[in-house]
Amino acid sequence: MGEISDKGGGLRGATPVMHFDDPRMDPVLEKIADLRLPINVHVGDPRWMYEPMDATNDLLFEALYFRLDNKPDILNLEQVVGTLERALQKHPRTTFIACHFMNQTFDLDRLGKMLDRYPNLYSDVSQREAYVAAIPRFAKQFMEKYADRLMYGTDQGYSLSMYRNTFHIWETLDEHFYAWDVSNTRWPLSGVGLSDATLKKFYRDNALRILKK
Repeated sequence: MGEISDKGGGLRGATPVMHFDDPRMDPVLEKIADLRLPINVHVGDPRWMYEPMDATNDLLFEALYFRLDNKPDILNLEQVVGTLERALQKHPRTTFIACHFMNQTFDLDRLGKMLDRYPNLYSDVSQREAYVAAIPRFAKQFMEKYADRLMYGTDQGYSLSMYRNTFHIWETLDEHFYAWDVSNTRWPLSGVGLSDATLKKFYRDNALRILKK
């Protein structure tokens, strides 16, 4: 099923407001399981979008475009993750794909604990390459450990240079480069250098396995 998004204010387009764990979502999520389809869920947004838009914000240039700090009535990132966790508990037959590393690139261990706890949870890495390219050694350790649960994605259009830049990050050990079409960050990027075995699962095998369930 296509991406459904909750950045804290509820599922996009839902009136009245619903979150992932809303009882009204239960029949939808159960039907998705019956159809043996995965559901792609956008869980919150990166932490910097919830933080003050000032000199203390490491991602200020990007956060200004997607700011959520000026919406006091919405759930924060951890609360939105909580709604997903409750949905995972209620619907163990349903395959969830939390896109964008579940917006936990600042704390990949948080995502890892969720992956350990819920075998029906997967994650894609789309549009968060630059965030983990700032922590390449830990990112590689994490991604090799969870190689069976992570999938490639972009969410950034179809340009050739964008694809080349994402491959540059995942496949090489190059250091201190910039890739403006995959990032609005101002910090230098480094390659994660995933193994060939992980890349094969990441680019192809994991998605095929989910779709064949």
